[in-house]
Amino acid sequence: MILHNKTQWEDEMSRAQLAEKSLDTQALFARYHVGWKTRNPDLIASLHSEDTIFWVHDGAEPIKGREALRQYCANLFATVEFRFEEGRMLFGADFWVFEWLMIIDLVDTAGKPFTAKIEMLDVFTVNQAGEVTSKNVYVNGAQRVDAFTRAGLDASRNQN
Repeated sequence: MILHNKTQWEDEMSRAQLAEKSLDTQALFARYHVGWKTRNPDLIASLHSEDTIFWVHDGAEPIKGREALRQYCANLFATVEFRFEEGRMLFGADFWVFEWLMIIDLVDTAGKPFTAKIEMLDVFTVNQAGEVTSKNVYVNGAQRVDAFTRAGLDASRNQN
């Protein structure tokens, strides 16, 4: 019986074949982020799988399904005006992680305008078709409560 150990060349070929099969998650992120920057619920939903799970970890239940996500985004964009400050991004074969600041212009209870900055962390997984299968959004709860309380808003959970 002859045992065959992989040569370095064969091992490198296996890695190269695996790399060919992996998704370009940076390109997927770029397309996806356009949907959020342009506030386009149809584009965002189209990049999710039919059975997607979108979960903002703020006490709300997860949103299940592409159409429910589209409706959630449409409502969010109609009721909340916010912008992004992009932070660190990490990419893997079937996931990406995006750190960002949500910047919201609010008015405090005395009528004075202020700008709130809330740290956010998004964790995405994608399938082989390049569709987002899950997005988990983690919110800095203390910053959120401080900002919403200062503005006289209910900070107990998402407003949508």
